[in-house]
Amino acid sequence: MSLDALLARPGLPASFRLLVLAAVAIWRGDWPRLQACAESARGRGDARADFEETLLQAVLFCGFPRVVTAFETLSAAWPVATAPAGGALPQAEQAAAGQALFAGIYGQNTAAVDAMLRGFHADFHAFVFEVAYGRILTRPRLSARERELLAVGLLAAQDQVRQFAGHARGALHFGANRTELREVVVSALGETTAVDTWCARIR
Repeated sequence: MSLDALLARPGLPASFRLLVLAAVAIWRGDWPRLQACAESARGRGDARADFEETLLQAVLFCGFPRVVTAFETLSAAWPVATAPAGGALPQAEQAAAGQALFAGIYGQNTAAVDAMLRGFHADFHAFVFEVAYGRILTRPRLSARERELLAVGLLAAQDQVRQFAGHARGALHFGANRTELREVVVSALGETTAVDTWCARIR
């Protein structure tokens, strides 16, 4: 589906749909699509900082190499005189905020998910809480609802069923509605029969 056709769809603000499309483009290594999203957002007068936050979050879902190229693409499409910096919560607040966000996403399953991560590797568990949740996902520029919707789009694109369901519940907990969830999946997969299959997994 073309970028213009997706942006014309109801159910999700065009400015936020561009962030979802950008995140999915990073996962797929579709740099022309990412460039088109950035140029569209720039032309619309959207905030570049929202794209920066999306790219920082993409490190957690797509890995460092893709996000290096993503920042190069953003810099070419939307140059700035000075590299952005800052935006995280004060370091003293990060741990508690990250734990609260984790609990808000996983609800009654919080202890079980925590134990699972701890059982994988102590350093992995520490990274998830200290970096992913404490330092990145709690950055206030994007809301918890918006970050969970971004996660939903990325996880659908990655075919990660269990994580998709968990973050879809998290998005609902933070105020998203099912129309928004569906449109995020459409943005990730296109208007295909697969969309109904993914949306049926949202409980």
